[in-house]
Amino acid sequence: MSDDPTNDETQHTLHPLKKIEIIVRGEKEPFVRDLLDESKVSGYTIHHNVTGRGEHGFHEGRLLFNDRDSLVMFFAVGGEETIQTIVDGLTPLFEKSSGVMFVSDTNVVRLDKFLQEE
Repeated sequence: MSDDPTNDETQHTLHPLKKIEIIVRGEKEPFVRDLLDESKVSGYTIHHNVTGRGEHGFHEGRLLFNDRDSLVMFFAVGGEETIQTIVDGLTPLFEKSSGVMFVSDTNVVRLDKFLQEE
């Protein structure tokens, strides 16, 4: 086995896509989940009980009796048009509620996992 990083056996094709990360209060989770379900993303990841500090102070991740006040983070990957549709759908939410979204360029190796089946 060679330690050469240019070895053809270790080379993978990287496919450019967009990644969106969304952080909202738990009470907004159904809205975001519905928006993502209606979009053309093939799937998404949800992290519950997110802890962090922002404009509204520190948010504790593990609230024992009220998960609607905890923070939820969503991750999704898709083509530029799909991610833009999600951003457009979230804009009215962020005009009325706290939360943030981040969109960035990313690369995936297994492109077939991120394309919506027809």
